[in-house]
Amino acid sequence: MNTMNSTSGQARKFHKAPDLALVVPFHNEERYLPSLIESLRVQSVQNVPVVFIDNASTDGSAALVQRCQEVRTGKWTCIEERKVGKVYAVKTATAFCMERRGARYVGFLDADSYCADSNWVRNSLEIVDGADGRFGYTYSPLVYFGFDELPTFKSAYLAYEGVLRFLVENVGWLANGQGFVCSADLLTRYFESAQITTEFDLRCSLLALSDGRRGYLNPTPLVTSGRRIIVNAKNFASWCFYNREFYSKKDINAETKVDLNTPTPVEDLQPNMIGEFFRRRAMKITCRHLIPLAVFDRSSFFCEKIRWILGVDLTEEHNGPFRRFPENTEFLLTDRFEAMIRAIERNPASAALANRMEDLMRERYACNTSLLMSPG
Repeated sequence: MNTMNSTSGQARKFHKAPDLALVVPFHNEERYLPSLIESLRVQSVQNVPVVFIDNASTDGSAALVQRCQEVRTGKWTCIEERKVGKVYAVKTATAFCMERRGARYVGFLDADSYCADSNWVRNSLEIVDGADGRFGYTYSPLVYFGFDELPTFKSAYLAYEGVLRFLVENVGWLANGQGFVCSADLLTRYFESAQITTEFDLRCSLLALSDGRRGYLNPTPLVTSGRRIIVNAKNFASWCFYNREFYSKKDINAETKVDLNTPTPVEDLQPNMIGEFFRRRAMKITCRHLIPLAVFDRSSFFCEKIRWILGVDLTEEHNGPFRRFPENTEFLLTDRFEAMIRAIERNPASAALANRMEDLMRERYACNTSLLMSPG
């Protein structure tokens, strides 16, 4: 996976119509859409088509988008998908981008997220422009907001987030649904074949790697609402402690939308549970991201990265037991994906890598706590 610093050196000029189009699916996102819209307005490249797709909203989201000057003048587009479910919205919008905008690459931005600076779109264009036919997907660092009512959880989460940022920037990552770009033909292949639709961003990025394509870092962070973590009170523990049953069925189009700027019924993480939080988060990072990167990549690039950066040798452990996964797309397109995750969790290599992740989180947490307690 290639790390590209798109903001350094001489910036490219993009005069021709780009091969990229952006999609923003939304369902009852009236509160969050203004921040995303403003972040799109200040992007340093403005000739990329943006397609908003209303996924059966019942609040004022659609009217808010329709009032945008960019939509009224035709610079941006707003279409509709009445079948509720994010995957139906992105499938419809992807087809629209290919057929009506001639897009070879489609980018996705979640409505409750926004770009941290003005270069996310430019970076995306530079990546697809320079990928030399091997482009698969992009990924970006994530920054969450909205945890002030949960101070213990916030302190633990910041340690976890710091480890994620380190891995994204130094090892590699899979596409994150809050904002990524993918080859349109690969998306079409997924939508035509997939029998299961959750975590489509993760599945598409693995499909890209198994097809010999590459992932690229877009260094602009995405700022996103913590509401996706706390969809409602009963799901908070499921997220904290990596409940695969929850992950395999979650959809941000949930009926309950939590406002994190007001007190919520969610109980804060208890201090004696921080260790368990780190342990389960470490297992998630290992089994849903790092091991799949090494397994589905056709080269030894990620094995070498993990060995060099993290000090864990996966070469012998993963080649034999996991070889069947990238050779069979059923593991990505059906519910056999869960069987793959369980098999990875049981492997000794996963335990070693998860232990390393947990140690990194504990080190960051201890460092952060010391800084908070120091005078001045």
